[in-house]
Amino acid sequence: MVRASLPGEWTEWLEAGTTVTLTSRGWPEGAKREGTLVSMLPSLEENGLQAQLLIAVNDPLALETDGPALRLGDVLRASFQPAVQEQLISLPSAALRPGDVTWRVDEENRLRRTPVTLAYRGEDDALIRDGLETGQQVVTAGLAQPREGQLVRIRRPNDTPAQAGNEPGDES
Repeated sequence: MVRASLPGEWTEWLEAGTTVTLTSRGWPEGAKREGTLVSMLPSLEENGLQAQLLIAVNDPLALETDGPALRLGDVLRASFQPAVQEQLISLPSAALRPGDVTWRVDEENRLRRTPVTLAYRGEDDALIRDGLETGQQVVTAGLAQPREGQLVRIRRPNDTPAQAGNEPGDES
């Protein structure tokens, strides 16, 4: 069994039987183990209400399994696919500005400051519950001093800086 803690409000994303992927910085690159969430127990800790997760791992010492052995005291990272019950929009965390704000580009290629309601914010990704609609374009990088209504040029991933300014029909 592996025991993990996470903030109590995140338990709405989990249910018993969920598959959990375990990784560790101390393991070789790409090494991982799979487990199953057995139960969630609320507990009070110094930093507030935490949920204690119990994760079952078959053959924890890797005697009959490929992969690293789980040792007492190992520091592990547990990741899981949540049981999402609503439509959420996923963005890179870098797209969020202080105050849970994003900058999106409207139909006229102008910046619009857009407050959002977060369902989750992690190191790499954020899940947006409210404030954005599917299909809207959100700025993820490249804004030094954005202003509401500022005209912007959208650069696609394969564009070079010189190509970004050459729209079809531009005569320079």
